[in-house]
Amino acid sequence: MNKLILVIMISLLAISTRAQEMTTGVWSTGEDNTNIETYQKDGLWYGQIISSDNPKAVIGTDILIGFKKEKEIWVGKLYAVKRDKTLDAIIKPQKDEMNITVSAGLFKKQLSWKRDSN
Repeated sequence: MNKLILVIMISLLAISTRAQEMTTGVWSTGEDNTNIETYQKDGLWYGQIISSDNPKAVIGTDILIGFKKEKEIWVGKLYAVKRDKTLDAIIKPQKDEMNITVSAGLFKKQLSWKRDSN
């Protein structure tokens, strides 16, 4: 019985840890048919625009900038194309979803990007 409990606890810990890791992939922002591809460079995580119907969105532009893990979250900058500003952001990645909190002074906005299944 103790072994079963130990196996269950290790499995839950592994799932929890995996849910918090950044991974390479393509993410749909849900706006303007914009897709972002995440990648790692020099130990930090970035995401660049690979497609968009927004005329202001330049393909190849980094929109996620320099994210690093701090405890259970990822901290970095997000470039807001429509506002032409770089803002503080926190990411809580899940398996097929990336929950992003963007901060601009006292204001915060929640974003939810979905992993592109194509």
